[in-house]
Amino acid sequence: MTLLQQQPLHVERSRVVATDVSLLSAAGRLADEFEQVPPVRDPEFISRTLAIAVEHNVGVIIPTIDPEIEVYANHRDVFSQQGIDIWVSSPEVTRLGWDKWSLYRWLRERGLPTVDTFEVTDLPEGSLTGPVVAKPRSGSSGIGVVIADSIELLDLEGLDESYIVQSKAPGFEVTVDFAVGLSGRVLAIVPRRRIEVRGGEVSKGVTVDYPAVIDVARKVANQLPGAYGALNVQVFYDPAGGEINIIEINPRFGGGYPLAHLAGANFFDALLRDGRGEHVEELKWEAGTLLLRYDTEVIVSGFDVRSIDG
Repeated sequence: MTLLQQQPLHVERSRVVATDVSLLSAAGRLADEFEQVPPVRDPEFISRTLAIAVEHNVGVIIPTIDPEIEVYANHRDVFSQQGIDIWVSSPEVTRLGWDKWSLYRWLRERGLPTVDTFEVTDLPEGSLTGPVVAKPRSGSSGIGVVIADSIELLDLEGLDESYIVQSKAPGFEVTVDFAVGLSGRVLAIVPRRRIEVRGGEVSKGVTVDYPAVIDVARKVANQLPGAYGALNVQVFYDPAGGEINIIEINPRFGGGYPLAHLAGANFFDALLRDGRGEHVEELKWEAGTLLLRYDTEVIVSGFDVRSIDG
């Protein structure tokens, strides 16, 4: 799903044009306009999206799913030539988002806190003690993650060579949403504690004021080469010992961003104003804002079932 934000022109708010590979998109049906596009790896994806953006007088494109991020990062110039901005970071940042092994090395090189990590094909004996986590280096949504009480209890032979193995970080998970403007200045930082996760997405969460976590997230934001738009960093925080470990970086709006938004940190407004050259003070937000999600439905009348045949 990509969100394309129309120029305000003479209306009181921007209009949203959603694109998706499937016509069966609830978010697409809730947008002001909805257009179908080819799969992101299709050679026509960029040209089709550009045509839609020009047709609808789009000013900003906002990628929202991982497979789109690098593709847009590599084609920013194509859109900027038409006066269209894309809220996406540099290709280097997008690679750090999908390659956890590259992220680990990047964090270590900069002295940023993270857990000991090894490629499954190069795991020295005795290198990891205590609970461990194995995951695909380019996985997402928790798919393929394996947790064991020790390295001896982990079925290493059953893992393919794309896996990494790392120490299990102490504490609980905190996701920190942050926004970075065109000049690289941080516009907002909002930590939220993940209380319950379903299918890789937070279903219950609460904004939290953890100064040490905010400080680590700020260091990440300031060191990422070419960060732009909305991003988030996932950490484990152990308040008892004060230990913080960075686990992942996602160079896009996180699925739990609405919690930061409803707590007072409107990334959309801040990034739009920053893009117009306005000075934006770092956003204030309210700790203790609780998110409780539930399932609902979107009803579409007159749907032509033939559109999904074949």
